[in-house]
Amino acid sequence: MERLDCLFLHVPKLQNYYRPIGSFIWINFLPMGLLGLADLLHRNNIPTEIVHLGVEWIENPDFSILDYLRKKSPKIVAFDLHWHHQSYDVLEVAGKIKQAFPSIYVLLGGFTASLYHEEILRNFDAVDGVIRGEAEAPILELTRTLLQGQEDLFSIPNLTWRRKGRILINPLSYVASEKDLNDLSFTNFPLLNHYSTYIRFIGQPFYVKGVSKEKNFWMYSLKSPIYHLTVGRGCPVQCTWCSGNIPSQKTITGRRGVTYRGVKGVLESIREALSYGYETFHICFDPYPGKPDYFLELFERIREEKIQMECFFESFGLPTSAFIKSFKETFPGAKSLIAISPDVGSDRLRKVHKGNAYTNRDLMACLDQLKSHQVFCDLFFTMGVPFEREADLQETIHLQKTIRAHYPNVRGIRTFTIEMEPGSPWHLDPETFGVKSSLWNFMDFYQYHSRDENAFSSLGYWIPDYFEGVKDAKAFEKRLLELKCRHFCFIHPNARRSSNPFWGRRLCGLSNLYWKTRELLIKKG
Repeated sequence: MERLDCLFLHVPKLQNYYRPIGSFIWINFLPMGLLGLADLLHRNNIPTEIVHLGVEWIENPDFSILDYLRKKSPKIVAFDLHWHHQSYDVLEVAGKIKQAFPSIYVLLGGFTASLYHEEILRNFDAVDGVIRGEAEAPILELTRTLLQGQEDLFSIPNLTWRRKGRILINPLSYVASEKDLNDLSFTNFPLLNHYSTYIRFIGQPFYVKGVSKEKNFWMYSLKSPIYHLTVGRGCPVQCTWCSGNIPSQKTITGRRGVTYRGVKGVLESIREALSYGYETFHICFDPYPGKPDYFLELFERIREEKIQMECFFESFGLPTSAFIKSFKETFPGAKSLIAISPDVGSDRLRKVHKGNAYTNRDLMACLDQLKSHQVFCDLFFTMGVPFEREADLQETIHLQKTIRAHYPNVRGIRTFTIEMEPGSPWHLDPETFGVKSSLWNFMDFYQYHSRDENAFSSLGYWIPDYFEGVKDAKAFEKRLLELKCRHFCFIHPNARRSSNPFWGRRLCGLSNLYWKTRELLIKKG
């Protein structure tokens, strides 16, 4: 058995329920920087591996991480705790590992761990340290120090750690530079155990437990292996529900601006990801939508090198006409599209909540451009936001009906509710936004995610004056879900498309009946 010094462990949220699909595994995507961290240690001759507990469950439902650690004997187990949904599962697994292997150094990182670093160490003795913010230089220095048997960790940037019963907080002094990002590789997939399963079958953030991986691919994914392309880091604006905004980044990660990777490195990542079987590239990094020069250069280079790929591009504002034209020339395939998030149908509310706001008139002009260039588009909306009232939803309903009637190139219109996100403006200043919640500290989120929750409808907040007569969070969620089902249900048998609300409700009912019948048949043997 090959010696292992550091094991990166991704723990998804393993118990979830959603009416149309039943039980599923949630938060399956690896954080975008995780492969880069593992490869950094690997290139510095530190034996390293990544294990994804969701992928291991897919391959073998009886997989035991404790048995695996007995065979591999790593010195360090590093958990990503990026999304708050993982909070309970990550700490439960960490506790079991520390109990079985007291000498293993248990390390956490990621956005949620960074925000609650001190509270986590105060409440969970299993955790030895948390790297806050960006982790490239810190994890390399920490790993070298621990492998040398040293206990003095004062020099490790961004580290919160234990020393003789005390919790110590080192300065938040490391933020990745352009050179740091250019020196990283985000495509060393052989470091991930069962990486071919991850590439082929983790095509959505959820994985339905009741069917095979092949059926998951055909029933619930976009039917194309999707690679989340690292283009850069940072955000220059503030959206009210997002914790990745610039003030939070300054506080939690120390990042004060936007950094792009060099085009050369991005092209190398694309070529390498294609060689592993990826087909579609998801770009969710568009900090300056009105200044697309970086992407125009990248797209031109892709055309020059005749790279054949599909692209799912999330535009944080409205794409310019030059961007749309270049996008169509670069990605003419039927699976490529530009995603736009108007979020709400009201110009007034969009201006309040969205960092890159625009009017409905501007949106329609952009959709005209997309239609004229025959570019497919997905639109994403939300509901139940602060300062919105039930009457405001009529604007969103009317806008969506207008778009469906005039823009056949809009392949999907999807409306989601938003969960309380730790570190977002709503979360940090609830009184200003008229929001009530029981989710404030880490232990709140830990307990909240300890149950088999009803994903996509459990919000973690409520707005007292949104509905007349509604006096608690449960009633708020129930009324909001009723409105969502009646006016915004988008479920479609093809994951690339969305239904209108009428047909979405019908499909939801049939799907729920199928899963209930299947469960009864399984119980009867």
